[in-house]
Amino acid sequence: MSFFDFWRRRKERGDLLQRERRLSPSQLKKLLGDSEVQAALGDGRVVSLLPPVGQEVFRRFTVASLEDIQRRHEDDGEELDKRRNKQEAEKDLPKPASDLEAGKPLPFFYGDPPPELLNTPLEELDPFYQSQKTFLVLGKGNLIYRFNSGSAWFLLSPLNQLRTAAIRVLTHSFFSLVVMVTILTDCVFMMIKDRPDWSYSLDYMFTAVYTLEVVIKMVSRGVCLGRFTFLRDNWNLLDILVVILAYLSEFVDLGKVSVLAKVSRVLKLLPLIPGVKTTVRALVQSLRCLAGVMAMTGICLSLLALIGQQLFMGSLKQKCVMWPVNMTLEYTPDNYGRFDWNMYLNNKSNFYYRPHDLDALLCGNSSYAGACPEGFTCLKGGKNPNYGYTSYDSFGSSLLSLIRLMTHDFCDNLMQLTLRAAGKLNLTFFVLIVFPGCFCLLSLIVVRVAVVISKQEKAAVAEARQKEKEFNQIEEALKRSDKEPSACRNALSKTQDGEKEKSNETQHTELGVSEDDHRSCSPCWYVFANRCLKWNCCGCWQWLKQRLYALIMNPYFELIIVLCLIANVVFMAVEHYPMTEQFEKVLSISEQVFTFIFLAEMVLRLVAMDPYGYFQVGWNIFDSIIVGISLAVLMLDVTPRSLLLMRVFRLARWWPSFHLLLKFVWSSLRALRNLILVLLILVFAFTVAGMQLFQKDYKDCVCRIAADCELPRWHMNDFFHTFLIVFRVLIGEWIETLWDCMEVSGQAVCLIYFMMVVVIGNLLVLHLFLTLLLSSCSCDSLVATGGKENNSLHIAIEQIKKAFWSLLGKKKPDDSAADSEDCNRKEYLALDVVTSDQPVSEVQALRGNVSDHHDMESQKAPIAEIENELKTPENENEQVKRSNDVQKRSEAQQDEHDGDHKGNIPEDCCCHKCYQCCPFLALDKSQGTGRVWSNIRRACLSIVQHRVFETFMVLIILLSSAALVFEDIHLLQHRALKMATETADQVFTFVFLLEMLLKWSAFGLRRYFTNAWCLLDFLILDVSLMCLTADMFGFSELGAAVWSLRALMPLRTLSRFQGLRVLVQTLVRTLPSLINGVLVFMTVWLLFSILGVNLFAGKFFYCFNETSEEFFLSEQVNNKTECIFLINANFTEVRWKNLLLNYDNVAKGYLSLLHVVSGDRMDIMYSAVDSKELESQPSYEFNLYMYLYFIFFIISTFFILNFFIRVVVDTLLREKSGGKDIYATEDQLKYCKAVKNRLCRKPQKPIGRPQNQCQARLFDLVTSQWFEVFMVVVICLSVVVMMVETDKQSEQKDDILYWFSFTFFILFLIEFILKIIALRCHYFTSSWNILDFVVLVVYFLGMFIMDLVEKYFVSPALFNVLRLARIARITRVGHLLRWTRGTRKLLWAFMMSLPALFNICLLLLLITFSFSIFGMFNFAYVKKEYAIDDFYNFETFGNSLICLLMTSFSSGWYGLLGPIMKTPPDCDPYMENPGLMVTGNCGNTTLGIVFFTSYGILSFLLLVHLYIAVMLETFSLDDTLSDEDVHMFYKTWRKFDPDASQCIQYSELSDFCSALQDPLRIPKPNTIKLIHMNLPLLPGDKIHCVDVLLALTTEVLGESADMDDLKTRMEEKFEGNSSKVSCEPISSTLQRKQEEVAATVIQRAFKKCFRHHGEAEEAAGRSMGDDNGGSGV
Repeated sequence: MSFFDFWRRRKERGDLLQRERRLSPSQLKKLLGDSEVQAALGDGRVVSLLPPVGQEVFRRFTVASLEDIQRRHEDDGEELDKRRNKQEAEKDLPKPASDLEAGKPLPFFYGDPPPELLNTPLEELDPFYQSQKTFLVLGKGNLIYRFNSGSAWFLLSPLNQLRTAAIRVLTHSFFSLVVMVTILTDCVFMMIKDRPDWSYSLDYMFTAVYTLEVVIKMVSRGVCLGRFTFLRDNWNLLDILVVILAYLSEFVDLGKVSVLAKVSRVLKLLPLIPGVKTTVRALVQSLRCLAGVMAMTGICLSLLALIGQQLFMGSLKQKCVMWPVNMTLEYTPDNYGRFDWNMYLNNKSNFYYRPHDLDALLCGNSSYAGACPEGFTCLKGGKNPNYGYTSYDSFGSSLLSLIRLMTHDFCDNLMQLTLRAAGKLNLTFFVLIVFPGCFCLLSLIVVRVAVVISKQEKAAVAEARQKEKEFNQIEEALKRSDKEPSACRNALSKTQDGEKEKSNETQHTELGVSEDDHRSCSPCWYVFANRCLKWNCCGCWQWLKQRLYALIMNPYFELIIVLCLIANVVFMAVEHYPMTEQFEKVLSISEQVFTFIFLAEMVLRLVAMDPYGYFQVGWNIFDSIIVGISLAVLMLDVTPRSLLLMRVFRLARWWPSFHLLLKFVWSSLRALRNLILVLLILVFAFTVAGMQLFQKDYKDCVCRIAADCELPRWHMNDFFHTFLIVFRVLIGEWIETLWDCMEVSGQAVCLIYFMMVVVIGNLLVLHLFLTLLLSSCSCDSLVATGGKENNSLHIAIEQIKKAFWSLLGKKKPDDSAADSEDCNRKEYLALDVVTSDQPVSEVQALRGNVSDHHDMESQKAPIAEIENELKTPENENEQVKRSNDVQKRSEAQQDEHDGDHKGNIPEDCCCHKCYQCCPFLALDKSQGTGRVWSNIRRACLSIVQHRVFETFMVLIILLSSAALVFEDIHLLQHRALKMATETADQVFTFVFLLEMLLKWSAFGLRRYFTNAWCLLDFLILDVSLMCLTADMFGFSELGAAVWSLRALMPLRTLSRFQGLRVLVQTLVRTLPSLINGVLVFMTVWLLFSILGVNLFAGKFFYCFNETSEEFFLSEQVNNKTECIFLINANFTEVRWKNLLLNYDNVAKGYLSLLHVVSGDRMDIMYSAVDSKELESQPSYEFNLYMYLYFIFFIISTFFILNFFIRVVVDTLLREKSGGKDIYATEDQLKYCKAVKNRLCRKPQKPIGRPQNQCQARLFDLVTSQWFEVFMVVVICLSVVVMMVETDKQSEQKDDILYWFSFTFFILFLIEFILKIIALRCHYFTSSWNILDFVVLVVYFLGMFIMDLVEKYFVSPALFNVLRLARIARITRVGHLLRWTRGTRKLLWAFMMSLPALFNICLLLLLITFSFSIFGMFNFAYVKKEYAIDDFYNFETFGNSLICLLMTSFSSGWYGLLGPIMKTPPDCDPYMENPGLMVTGNCGNTTLGIVFFTSYGILSFLLLVHLYIAVMLETFSLDDTLSDEDVHMFYKTWRKFDPDASQCIQYSELSDFCSALQDPLRIPKPNTIKLIHMNLPLLPGDKIHCVDVLLALTTEVLGESADMDDLKTRMEEKFEGNSSKVSCEPISSTLQRKQEEVAATVIQRAFKKCFRHHGEAEEAAGRSMGDDNGGSGV
């Protein structure tokens, strides 16, 4: 099943899983007591689980039950041994019923047991366990508990009173409640940092409860002898661990090991919460399925870490060091006066530090590396950055850096450090190796988790479908068993009841009341409701109620309420800082007005509907709560005003998309509550563990990470801060806190703790996200919400539109028809093709018919809209498919016309109306000027349609884009280059102008300006023409404003590459559906933005000393007044500043939230936490719990992002329904499939064994599996040797590693010699052998020539090349892929998504290129602050590209936006730049925000499509049989069929099927299974390979559509094979077995008959002899 098929069936799965199945007591009685009903059910599973008729379902467990179990156990044991001796398949052996497993509720067809039988031992209901020495107990909620019937502790039988009492206690819900309350109380005390002394005595009580729990479980279940004993349940190991550690801690100081006691107590909550145990079991199964992908991730990360280690080892120690002018005695350790460089380089005071940086400035000695300031030299010395943990000096540190890059945590800092030290050219290492590799790994992990989730849901759906089938069978059987009189009586009673209900509903409808007839309440409630909640008074009151009911049901009433809500939101959103008193008064009055409006609405609805009817509607209840809160805010002025923001949620009543979001969140929380509980419990456990492990270390060693010896913001000294760190790790920020932890507590414990949180936590979050995405908990279509809804609001708007058009004296046009006509007009006008034999009049008539056709369709729009609501999904898919076919034909026409158009007659130049208005434009093409003009247009059409012209224009576009690269700030200093670029720009503009004129002439103005691609070219050309015109006439300001728009020039390539066109068309078509989702997204963010304004407006200001660049403490300056006093006291260096990102208004709040969700959240969070009162100086963590605001916002964004991706997938599903690919062209897909078939083609004929005896023995050696295993071990050891290399290692270690490497080289050389002798010229026919040979050569060059290069060459780049040459041997690990079938299969599936990935990445690169040019044009002169410095800036194209690439791969773009947002006096608009004509270093705030926001949104959207593209190809990976599996089958077949006859003997079939690999393998014993496959037998008792393959595939796939595909492939493979056996089968395996059995029976009967006749003859002979003897006597 493909991803879209799985997505499309969400609603069906959701309905099936949520359906409730129950039988009434009478039905249960008939089912259990009527033999005819059970006979009607046949031999189904339900009948096998039901007790015999007349026997009680629930029977107490007695002594007789024990005897019956013993007798059944002996009988079934003998039967089982017989079946196993017959080689019966394992799956055919009896198995327990899945519905009756322990921990599950009792199936519906058993009914509810009597209350006296709860928590009491009962006889088994499952036939499988009836002979397994077990019994069951039913607890609360009919939950099944299963126990062994053997004696516990060899003393306590199931009927022992002590054990029975223990069972009653264990299965009682109160016992679980007591244990849970104990654990929760224990968890509460775990959260307390400084516990009171009396609380430690409670630990003994907790230990006593845990010990009592273990004792009760052991007494009731036994210890270990039996399937359901205490130790057989893995969850009970937690209980043992808790008790043992509790007693050990009383006598032994466990140290950090005591954390296990805390964590195990927290994890005890998991099995106590109903349903969580099943969720944990599913999570563990999913982790098992991830083992292969995780192993591949570890191997790939290790390889990348080795590459980084070899490239950048020691480079991050290169710092700017002050050159020693005076050789002081401080660095002359001996009397000889020698200068100690090591001591000098390890002194931090000799390094250059930038302000506010804790680490020294890095540098490099290459031409593109970072340079040092004057007076400093780049030397290698000191520690690595970030406490010495950021480096590539060892394999461990390099691997940590790669994990950091993979998780995108602070990776922009790592890239900046690496590029500054090693050079900008090493950006290719990140762009071409690291980030694509990490994306591949992450995408495969995502896909694998999604596949596991889909499998689990499919299993749940299959079980639910089976239950639904059984339930329907039971209902049908019960209906058939009913007699006719009873059926008539039931029908009559139902009719009477229905008439009564109908009359009641009619009465309630007249009063506006909707009542649920199935609601069961006490009679007192109905009396109270009739008297107090139903207001039926005099006639005047009834008349008033009817008038008010008509009022509130009027569409205009709801329209007014919606407008009031929108106005209320607007008034809340315009609140800002600072506000005038008059403005605040207006807001206060508006709040009162809206409160009274909504109060009046509530009163009107209450009077019209009565309280009984009013509170039946959920939205009315919500409205009443909001009104109550509003009145409390208005009267008491104590309730927080932020609660009034809940009014925004009222919009969901009339906004379907917003309603769907709320419904999605609520249904997701309900459906996935167990998974969310697991995540919360694990977060709590990690928090407790972190606080227990590192609390003392942070307190004692804080001076290592803080200069003032005060705890930093992120520490683990208390529960809340530890929780913040765990939450920060879960959202992807872990490396900085890991550095602090390793500095205060050591590396080993911190690495283990943080890696567990990173891996387990992120996998859980990913599992939760994908479960939300793929689950059927909310399966409503999100794309359909973009259409118009026929609610009262829509009716009111339509009536207003009609009234407006009637006032104008016109008839209101149909919107749908107008939209359709407009869209189709554009489509047809842009895509019409005129053939050579079709005159203009016919084309015009055709267009008229098309418009008439759309008019007819528009007249049918209302009926079609009603029909669409009644259509099934299949009909909708057919309709979408037909529409997509039309679109595909139109696109084909466009492509044909744009490319190789066979016709040579151009279209009309203008539209039909132009010819009617200006008849002189219609020239006669048969003579005169018209004929000349027609010939010119034909010539132009031939030119623009020629491939050479298209190739030439692509080349010009590439050259013009490349010319933009040189227009940086250094261009003015190179006059020749400046003149060349100006000339080239003029030439390119002229060429593009000529192209436009040619296309005008060839296509005509009408078609040119209705084609989106041509229109894009026209707009870009206009920009170039405007720039040239402005320069020509001296309007430099206008030219500078428009000049940056030339960065759009590379976008002209979009229309020239078919893959990009397909991708852009898909994105454009999905854009309208995404707008609705974006509006919902922005609405939720509006809530948090308004809340942020209410909480933090005007509170991010601070008093700052610009000279010392220090903040004043709140004790020094408390508020703005004191800061202004200092300023007025001539302290010119003091300023009252505001944070660039703040919540002073809603717009700035949006920007702050965008930075919070993108990752640049620390400055905002710190300011919020430090904020005090309005215009007060911030104080350190004064408002600590403001972290919760950001935590709730990030959690809400988690759900909103999931909702947004669902919208994207729904939209793509609509596009995919037409059967075309949405990301790649058909040619790309065909090419990719051809490459895949080429790479994994059918293996060639095996290499023959040499005739020479010596070569033959070597051949057997090198082709044996043991030899391959040995070489793989050698490869792994060589990799391990590379891993142990470090930066500063001793000479002895160098020698040891050198001889190890030399040994491996000798082994690889010996392998090469042996293989070349044994395989001869066939050695180079294998790609693996070619790879080994190349690696061997490079290995030789790296070992023996590198020393010469180091002596005679000094180029650092050459050193890097030689290091890369050493890395080449790592590729030999690729041999391992041959033994990892699942990984290879996953990689092949991933390869099929490469065309889509290539197109998306190419579009992302094109966008990045354009934005880099735009940034270079606009932000090259901004002030160097934050992340912008002399190395990372927008001054050149390369620097701009690096900045944007770091923004794409990470979230650090606040450092780039900050300097652009600077305004005077923080920047100087009149500062002169030496050698340049531009003055000032201020940026454009609005332009910068739009620039980075648009780039971030586009990058994120394309990244989402990247993951979806991978998901589409790899989602159905395990559901089909790959080509590799088929080739594996052929490879094994050749061993049994060396002559390639395509047949083997039937006697060899068992060995062949056992020699296969999974999934086709059938291990021995397999004789019975192979017989039941019913394979056809050919003459000579032979089996054909195709028959075997199809039979084995049927075992794997079952009867599905994939079988047809496989048969087609088989026909293709054997189509041209002349040696294919064409004999017809003479028998089959099953028929042969039947014949053998029949022959055996006949032989036995014949022998028996022959023996009988022989005995009869012998008896007759003896009797005759006796007679003769008697007569003789």
